[in-house]
Amino acid sequence: MYSILNLIRRVLPGACPLCGLSAQGAALCPGCHEDLRRVLHERTCCEQCGACSALAVPCCAVCRGRPPAYARMIAAMAFAYPGDMLMRRLKERGQLMHARLFAELLRQKVQQLTPALPALQALVPIPAGIASIRRRGFNPAAEIARELSRSMDIPLRQSWLRRTREGSVQKMLGSVDRRQSVKGLYACDVALADLWIGVVDDVMTTGSTVDEASRVLRLAGARGVVALVGARALRSPPPES
Repeated sequence: MYSILNLIRRVLPGACPLCGLSAQGAALCPGCHEDLRRVLHERTCCEQCGACSALAVPCCAVCRGRPPAYARMIAAMAFAYPGDMLMRRLKERGQLMHARLFAELLRQKVQQLTPALPALQALVPIPAGIASIRRRGFNPAAEIARELSRSMDIPLRQSWLRRTREGSVQKMLGSVDRRQSVKGLYACDVALADLWIGVVDDVMTTGSTVDEASRVLRLAGARGVVALVGARALRSPPPES
């Protein structure tokens, strides 16, 4: 049923969510799609965590010195103009239709990767805190994961990752403090039998959240984890020494 609905959405005319011009299925128009693509492609980014660098190296100094628990990060777009507008409309204005857009861009990127990713056998969204759920009424990461699960036909497993406590607000924290603040924040009570899992988050800034979640899933038995995020902040790693 979802595939039929998805086909209808693709065929019917709609409006681009950024500029309002005509676009099929209310997806991005070609011009806005190119604008979003250019923001990332004009920069050299680490292939593992996505941090931008002035040096043309496949892996940044941070990932070489302290490899993250996830094998690779894939972002639908950069958390910079104009992509940040779409993410804020989803998170702060509750425009849930944008979750489908982030999921579709993620699906396209996953399928275009060379070499291809290992076949993902489950999608696990980063669980939101109680205060966030009460404020928004929904979990943005879970909404993106739900749409991605439908479009890629990968099981959604929201119960595989739970919060052990309410975390601190991370907006004003640096990378070291963020890493400390998420230690022990998540738990997995399921024995994961050698699975490749996609961890889904809405925005990735330093990567500490998806790294901790990936570490917990790996300890529970996951063979590997891929981080799938709606938007990646254009953070630069420390300079090469």
